[in-house]
Amino acid sequence: MKEKGRNKKPENQDVLELVETFANTWFSLEAYDTQNFPTSGATKKEVSFTADELSQALHEFKQELLVRKQATDLFGQEKSKDAVHGIVGNVFQSFDKQDVYPTVEEKASHLLYFMVKNHPFVDGNKRSGAFAFVWFLRKAGLLQTSLSPEALTALTLLVAESSAKEKERIIGLILLLLQRR
Repeated sequence: MKEKGRNKKPENQDVLELVETFANTWFSLEAYDTQNFPTSGATKKEVSFTADELSQALHEFKQELLVRKQATDLFGQEKSKDAVHGIVGNVFQSFDKQDVYPTVEEKASHLLYFMVKNHPFVDGNKRSGAFAFVWFLRKAGLLQTSLSPEALTALTLLVAESSAKEKERIIGLILLLLQRR
């Protein structure tokens, strides 16, 4: 897109380029406004992990942040014993032999939501939640470059700032964004 002076009208080609470049953004914002979200994901494949595996990955994440001086010893310290185990149990729970969250996208969405909103750690809930989310998506083979660091930051902050009564809307938005890979 050509740089224009402040007082010049945008050219039709410039507008068209912006519409095309950010087409998924317009779709997602409209879906948010109308609350027209998917209620499930699309990927039904067996992907599982244990709470111990996630805890180990989070420990390695903490160690890397400590080396970079981006965290303190309080980072990733569980508030109560087995808090991460409880979250992993919630993500992989079943009822009547059926997964409550049957798709990979639903599991990933709820993992992010529960890690951020349940505050399992003394410090680092948002960073740990975002890390767990992308760690799981990578493990499932669904982490795409279209999920930019900026998008992950915005999504994580949206989860953190949302009220509990908006849970389904937030989960729906995460599902929508995961479908836009």
